[in-house]
Amino acid sequence: MPGPPPKPAEKARKLGNPGKRKMPDRSNVVALPSMKTDKPDTLGADGSRFWDQTIEVCSGWLGNSDYEMVRLCAEAMDRRAFMLRVLAEEGWSVVTDKGYPYKHPLVGPLMELESQIGKWMAALGMTPADRTRMGVAEVKARSVLEQLREKRG
Repeated sequence: MPGPPPKPAEKARKLGNPGKRKMPDRSNVVALPSMKTDKPDTLGADGSRFWDQTIEVCSGWLGNSDYEMVRLCAEAMDRRAFMLRVLAEEGWSVVTDKGYPYKHPLVGPLMELESQIGKWMAALGMTPADRTRMGVAEVKARSVLEQLREKRG
């Protein structure tokens, strides 16, 4: 079973390459063009909201090659919103003609869709762990000492 994922080259350089592994040459690093931001016409309200937020927050690390995945995720957000509206109207469980309750037929597809959305978002670096793995950003909690210094100064 493999260990933890390797540290991104940027992070290893910053730490002084503690593993002493061969690092990629910086001259070979390719700068990706920023992702085009024109919103697809196919998006509804929820997909548009997701698109706008993604462009605002993630544009620093998304490239043109990520456009289709962001579009797919935004369209999936519209489908998710539709499913949630149907479930809110019809209920999360239905009753058979003999009076037996069972879960609504949309519950399974909704769970699968939400799982796929999570995978796409992780691939795009939209979770703290994935941003850290990518070397994009790291969430750091402030220590008690830092909080006290901030209050004092």
